[in-house]
Amino acid sequence: MNALIAAYREGLALAAVAVIERADGLRIKTMTPEQTLSSGESLVACWWCRRPAEAQCVADGAARIFRRTRQECSDQSALACDAVIRAAQRLGVALCTDADLDQEAVRSIARLDAEIATQMRAGALKSVNQSYRQYRLEASSRGERVLPYAKWMDGYKLKLMHEIAANLRYR
Repeated sequence: MNALIAAYREGLALAAVAVIERADGLRIKTMTPEQTLSSGESLVACWWCRRPAEAQCVADGAARIFRRTRQECSDQSALACDAVIRAAQRLGVALCTDADLDQEAVRSIARLDAEIATQMRAGALKSVNQSYRQYRLEASSRGERVLPYAKWMDGYKLKLMHEIAANLRYR
């Protein structure tokens, strides 16, 4: 399940708006899923945007709001997080949390599993089974170990989940 969720997230190609704590204070910036924090930095909060350009606009707007209002509150982390949410609302950009994305992925995985089960019952997976047969023949001819059908199908589902998410990217 975790691999399917990861494939879903990767397919969405998300960008994050992150509140990061450093020794010199808080910072609001965009990040990609591949980016890591530098030494001495810790993640306070993170929201995901479907489009990198929107994430950049939200981060820039939040940073401006935070700079203007940071003298008004002793809880700088809460103020920075609030600035991100306010900037997104002002720009009309939808933000997702990790939990939101996981729920979305689980729903998509359930739909995929149901569709595969329906296709199996209807005998409509002939092309998939032919692909497995072709893989098996090619691997055997090269002297490679052949994956059992269930393991091969797991890889097939990963590919499908990635494609499903990529197709949902700009909905």
